[in-house]
Amino acid sequence: MATNYWIGTTDTDWATTTNWSETATPNADDTIIFDSRQVTKPTTGMTDGGSADDSGHADNATLDLLHFKAGYTGGIGTAALPLCTAADKVIIDGTGTYYINCATTDQSTDATIPLVIINNKSAIVYLFSNANDAGNICEFTDVYVIAGTLYVSYYDADTDDQGCSIANLYLAPKSGKSGDITVVIEKDAYDVKNSTAMNIYMDGGTLSTDSQVGTFHVNSGTVYYGSEPNLGTAVAETDMNITLLKMWGGTFNWEPDDSGDDAYIANAFIFGGTLDASGTTSNDRTKVLCPGATNRLYLFDGATLNLKNGRGNITVTANKLINFGGTIITDSHTLMDVTYNTP
Repeated sequence: MATNYWIGTTDTDWATTTNWSETATPNADDTIIFDSRQVTKPTTGMTDGGSADDSGHADNATLDLLHFKAGYTGGIGTAALPLCTAADKVIIDGTGTYYINCATTDQSTDATIPLVIINNKSAIVYLFSNANDAGNICEFTDVYVIAGTLYVSYYDADTDDQGCSIANLYLAPKSGKSGDITVVIEKDAYDVKNSTAMNIYMDGGTLSTDSQVGTFHVNSGTVYYGSEPNLGTAVAETDMNITLLKMWGGTFNWEPDDSGDDAYIANAFIFGGTLDASGTTSNDRTKVLCPGATNRLYLFDGATLNLKNGRGNITVTANKLINFGGTIITDSHTLMDVTYNTP
């Protein structure tokens, strides 16, 4: 339970004892600090596979705190060799590029990182899950992005071929600093073992994703739910569904490229901002608002629902859209079933 500082005076190997202030590699329940005394990052000795004793790398799994302080510029790891850990808390106040993989030394064991805070607009952070399949899950519980760029990504060495799992993602920029946050979430970013989708709570910034979402709250900012603008080459996915969308502001570009042509938003409360399905990206895909018998979409005064995509292939099931003074934009010749004075 020591406090151990990275001094990096020997090489860039995490497992070299003389690179640490305690002349010992990190151990379980340690507090690990990176600060301005050494800005050269570790690039080896942090990967999974085997135990701390037989693999030659340190016990990264159960750190109490991993803190990259303001003034540290090195980052951590590489895309091929990220830091594998199940630390209780990860705080990134420094700059640089950080590759962090939620994992233990045993690839077939569940692991959790309960808290990650990203708090520097010049930080670029890649989060991976070592395992995410029907049998095992390595998951980030709560991730807060106050400033910086976050990629929720695939780990190339993960043979399970599933995306990184985050339970709850918060975009919480400082006042007036919405432009300091960019988040890109790749496909299948959900808990496969428990069939649980990520929840997203957004107070600003720009977020792009083509993965299913459970609860999605948008107070402000811009969402691209689909393959643009930051997700690269469009690849059709399945189950691009949102269980509950609540908007108080911002713009939600709804353009899922669902190979089953059945993407849906189950329930929505649009108090403000714009739910925009008018874009040309993936507009050949059909999609549905409120597909189930008890699902509803509530549109309030000051909010906009734009369904004018030139295709006429967006379905709002009859009697599911309840308008309290919002603006609805549709294509010409749209068939609508309207009932007045219905709560």
